[in-house]
Amino acid sequence: MKKILSLIFVVLSFAVMAEEDLRISDIRVEGLQRIDPGLIFNNIPFEIDDRIDDIDFSKSISLIYKTGQFKDVAIEREGQVIIISVRERPVINDVIFHGTESFQPEALKEGLSLMNIASGLIFNNGDIARAEREITNNYLSQGKYTANVRAEVVPLERNRVDINFYVEEGRLSRIKGIAIVGNRSFTQNELLDEFSLKTTNVMSWWEKDDRYSKQTLMGDLEKLRSFYMDRGFMNFKINSSVVSISKDKKKIYIALTIEEGDKFSVGKLKLKGDIPENISFAELEKELAITEGDVFNRSKVNESTSNVASSLGNFGFAFANVSSVPTIDEDKKTVNFTFYIDKGKKIYVRRINVLGNEKTKDEVIRRELRQLESSWFAQDKVDRSKTRLTRTQFFDTIDIETPTVPGVSDQVDLNIKVAERNTGRIQIGAGLSSSEGVVGTLSVAQDNFLGTGNRIATAISTGDINKTYSLSFTDPYWTEDGVSRGFSIYRRDVNTKDLGTGTYNTSSMGFGMNFGIPLSEYDTLTFGVTIDLTELELGSDAPIGYKNYCASVASAGSLNCDTDSLSLWTGWQTDSRDNMIFPTKGYRVSLNGDVTLPVFDMQYYKITATGEQFFPVSENITSRIKGTIGYAESYGDEIYPFFKNFTVGGQSTLRGYRQSSVGEKVLDTNGQYITYGGQKMVAISAETYFPVPFMKKMESFRMSAFVDGGGVFEDSLTASEMRYSAGIGATWLSPFGPLNVSLAMPLNDDNLDDTETFQFGMGTNF
Repeated sequence: MKKILSLIFVVLSFAVMAEEDLRISDIRVEGLQRIDPGLIFNNIPFEIDDRIDDIDFSKSISLIYKTGQFKDVAIEREGQVIIISVRERPVINDVIFHGTESFQPEALKEGLSLMNIASGLIFNNGDIARAEREITNNYLSQGKYTANVRAEVVPLERNRVDINFYVEEGRLSRIKGIAIVGNRSFTQNELLDEFSLKTTNVMSWWEKDDRYSKQTLMGDLEKLRSFYMDRGFMNFKINSSVVSISKDKKKIYIALTIEEGDKFSVGKLKLKGDIPENISFAELEKELAITEGDVFNRSKVNESTSNVASSLGNFGFAFANVSSVPTIDEDKKTVNFTFYIDKGKKIYVRRINVLGNEKTKDEVIRRELRQLESSWFAQDKVDRSKTRLTRTQFFDTIDIETPTVPGVSDQVDLNIKVAERNTGRIQIGAGLSSSEGVVGTLSVAQDNFLGTGNRIATAISTGDINKTYSLSFTDPYWTEDGVSRGFSIYRRDVNTKDLGTGTYNTSSMGFGMNFGIPLSEYDTLTFGVTIDLTELELGSDAPIGYKNYCASVASAGSLNCDTDSLSLWTGWQTDSRDNMIFPTKGYRVSLNGDVTLPVFDMQYYKITATGEQFFPVSENITSRIKGTIGYAESYGDEIYPFFKNFTVGGQSTLRGYRQSSVGEKVLDTNGQYITYGGQKMVAISAETYFPVPFMKKMESFRMSAFVDGGGVFEDSLTASEMRYSAGIGATWLSPFGPLNVSLAMPLNDDNLDDTETFQFGMGTNF
């Protein structure tokens, strides 16, 4: 019996030992449809020939789940074979929207893709509710508080699904009331004028300003805070803002509770800290935008700190820190400010890198820079460099970055990133002019020829009065110092039958050469020579003065004469405008003189001076004043050529009067009054530009209100001969050229004046 028991024990012991040493002979994966088995094998912590007893099945299942590809995972054992059973998550086949009008489906899909809901991604049922909320929030931001979004998942073959979103957009919820409680110093209307949000009004259909948005309200609250802070109320508070909606979710009401506090004025101002030796506190005090006794203005305080920091930046201290610390005197209702200055280290520019210029040569960009390598950083020079690059009109965008040099605390690089624009233009079209009718144009120009910055242009312009054909070339950097040189050749035919200046025709051909010498950053001296060959043909009704001129250069009684000239001209111009197209500040002044040499028929000189000043009235409103005077005279025994007379009238000088119609009148041989012009001219204008109502941007469209004045005189200037007008105008930078429209009322015209209330013109002058 004992032998039998011993034998049984030995057999069982071997069985247990064999069981403990069992190893994996195979691993099978079941349930895969589109996923490669390698994904599972790469994520399980066991392989064939591993001991079965060493397998942590729970951990293995967890690792497979973490791949995110499966919704069910199970691991079983059949002898020495491990069987892994899985159920794949379905793949999103398509995302489909029904009932969307306010949003494009592609825009909604882009937002959902950030939530991993997109064609080709794994479907997760838990994402559906989040997607419904996200789409609903998009409609809430549009003021549609009754919007309803419902998702439906449609199973497809091969373990795919379509997700359908059914949207009921509902009606817009509109702001019906905005109430402010606690305002004592300003009326509610004054405060609400600062808001972007409005109650429903006659223009809400266009402005969409009665649609509630939390982000817009936050912005309006900050505008309200700034409004008070800029008017002395430095302790202003917004105690509460409550937004409520009606039961039908169609009406929104906003209630604000504010506390104005007392009004404060500016007390003593001090500057303290470490400043460079070559700058005094007195100089920096001039940069402060506030003075003692002013009403407290938070914007002016911030402007002061910025101005002082910028001033230090002009001397190399690019990272100067300026902070303002107020000291409040509640009894006197004043606030003293101490401006603490930490100039930091003087910064040098190690290297200037030009990026993005594929066509424009590096030297064309670098020659416009005023900030130089290996010199200290100067913010004003960097700003001026950007302005000069903008003026070239070669680039759509210009971004300047100043990254610090790694491992060095007092050096930066200047990275100039440009996005080039197409500087070549070909234009075939027609323009309209109230004085010339249809004006055909053909022009081909390249402002950046072969990336050199040189300009070459040819143009043809045909109108009832002027027909012009021209070819020109300009090298703006003929020398390294910025001296420019240009050539031009032209043909110009003029027929004055529709101008009211007496009938005559001129046919001119000419060649000119010009030079420009920069005197400073803003001043340029120009000079040149022009040879002009003009054939003059008088009409039979021409006044006696016209005939006398032809007789002086040809023969008595002649109606045809050649009037050639060789003229030298020079000019000076200073220009500080911030923008070449729609300036908002700065000035431009020019003085030009032209004299013909006594080698041909015409012997005269002509001087003109023009000045205009732009200054901002507010963020979107700019005013301009402009004046032009001209004087011309013959010399020697020659008669001054009448077709060189000054005239005034038209959009460029005096709106409300027909082009070239203002000036001395004479009778032609038919007894009709014509405008003879004169050798003295004055034109003045005051104009205020403002954005087109209901348009928030002024980049290409703006309106103006103006008062013009002008006169042409044969002898002395007299006030009675001046003409004035007032009106409104609009300018649109259309794809076909600038369109200018004006509606003007002459203020003191007489019976002989030729008025024109509505005037317009399209196209570029060459």
